[in-house]
Amino acid sequence: MNLEFSEDQKFVQQSARDYLAKNAGLDVCRKVLETPAASSDPTLWKGVAEMGWLGAAIPEDHGGAGLGYLELVLIAEEIGRAVAPIPFSGSVYLATEAILRSGSAEQKKRWLPRLATGEFVTAIAMTEPGAGSDLQGIKTTAMRSGNGYVING
Repeated sequence: MNLEFSEDQKFVQQSARDYLAKNAGLDVCRKVLETPAASSDPTLWKGVAEMGWLGAAIPEDHGGAGLGYLELVLIAEEIGRAVAPIPFSGSVYLATEAILRSGSAEQKKRWLPRLATGEFVTAIAMTEPGAGSDLQGIKTTAMRSGNGYVING
């Protein structure tokens, strides 16, 4: 059994490493950390989207790159190595995967292409005081306001 990465997988990994070395130095991370209202670097997010990483595990017919989970892991490993300040895990591991596994055809059609391009950024909240990780006990709410939502809790 061959347990080595394929040439394509090595290319994905090296491309990610090279891109992040050039575009996600510690100066980028420091800038985000030192900017009170910033939680990520929008230029880096846009670049990562253009590289196709956000849609790595999304099928091509839903606007993704149609790679696979191993390629996604290789990209994620390089993002972690670079300490890249982008919301990759919330958007790619959590939301995208939830929609891929449990979303309706309409939800996949509506959301996956937007997640793959980085147009939508997602996050998940699972804890709050008194509720722990009990999703049934969460009291925080999201109310639609204009084009977005207001979070209370």
